[in-house]
Amino acid sequence: MKIGFLLYERALITGISLAAEMLSSAASLRPRTQQRNEPFSIKLIAPKLAPTKVTAGLKLQPDITYDDPQAFDILILPPMWGNPQQSIHRSPEIIPWLKSQYQKGAKLVATGTGVAWLAETGLLNGQVATTHWYFFDTFSSRYPNVILNRQASITAADGIYCTTSINSQSEMILYLITEYFGQKTAQTIETHFGHEITKSTQQPFYQIGGQLQFDESIALAQDWMKRNLAKPITAQSVADHCDVPLRSFNRKFKDQVGETPHQHLQRLRMDAAQQLLRDFGMSVQDVAEQVGYKDAHHFSTRFQQNFNMSPSQYRRMVKTKIYNP
Repeated sequence: MKIGFLLYERALITGISLAAEMLSSAASLRPRTQQRNEPFSIKLIAPKLAPTKVTAGLKLQPDITYDDPQAFDILILPPMWGNPQQSIHRSPEIIPWLKSQYQKGAKLVATGTGVAWLAETGLLNGQVATTHWYFFDTFSSRYPNVILNRQASITAADGIYCTTSINSQSEMILYLITEYFGQKTAQTIETHFGHEITKSTQQPFYQIGGQLQFDESIALAQDWMKRNLAKPITAQSVADHCDVPLRSFNRKFKDQVGETPHQHLQRLRMDAAQQLLRDFGMSVQDVAEQVGYKDAHHFSTRFQQNFNMSPSQYRRMVKTKIYNP
């Protein structure tokens, strides 16, 4: 499996370092035989082999240039600081190379202003995309053929993934880890790297699945679930709140989010539980009640099923930040 990170001027190093650590850690958790038979590699790709200056005055040493014909499975484009057009104008060779890689089967993942590279290729024409909120108006004006979704934190269309921020990029990386390495490995990575990721409440809609039409009622449903985790919630109660018939609501929710309302609610509750255990000195009983479980034992059982450790074990682990691949 070959992962490539594109390097260009003003690239944010945080758009490379955390994703690379998560992916390489996931690959290292595979059985040794599989690691030998299916080697995993990460390459840094730049216009020249000379060290590339990214943010904070730091320089990264590229492994290959865009003249290299080797094909990649996943290519990740980090966000840029400031106006992305400066970097695009200085490295135009990246655009045809990206198109060629996509035609060879590479999945493309871009974050924030890094989405501009994908828009420049034309691959996003007629497709849904998102970018950093600060860049919305400029992006919409410059790329009118791209369907800009201002509500989604992640969009997916035909193997092209756009994310708004480093946090949503990390969620996207977890999704890819699930696809390539399995759910158990993804849960391990999320458990160990969860304290590095701040859950955002500013982007209520989380989309995986390439739906071209954003449905506001589904965003409303997800936002309402997040704000009412401590209360009893059923699919019927959410559908009623959104004024959508239950059958239509269940179908639309599964189509756009990629999971049932019940599955999504349980994931939200577990995410919130992780944050409460990590950031607050609450008892397990209090955490359970805050995320909708009156019975602490039931909550602990569900937490154990999701993360292969008890709530108390998770709290100790994130406080000491010990990671043993």
